[in-house]
Amino acid sequence: MDFSHKLVFDERLYDAQVLQKAAYRSINALTVDITPDGGQFICALSSNIGVDEPTFLSAIQDFKKDVLDYQLRHRLAVETQPIKNLILGLAFSKTGLISE
Repeated sequence: MDFSHKLVFDERLYDAQVLQKAAYRSINALTVDITPDGGQFICALSSNIGVDEPTFLSAIQDFKKDVLDYQLRHRLAVETQPIKNLILGLAFSKTGLISE
């Protein structure tokens, strides 16, 4: 039996790449079709062949948790990128690889 569920994510809060990562992580239990629609991402989730309902419902919960986790990681990476670049620039400036 096939199961399906629809989730909606606001484009102002979630990045498409984040949804794709979470979908990939859930690939064993469900398939996710992501469609942008008027400032939102519509995620149509469907169970894979042989997946029972409890497993599918658990996979939906895991998908939502992964989306939040990946979004927070993405936000942190964006916010700390200038500091990382500064540290790397300083580190490589001392190696002699960059001429003075």
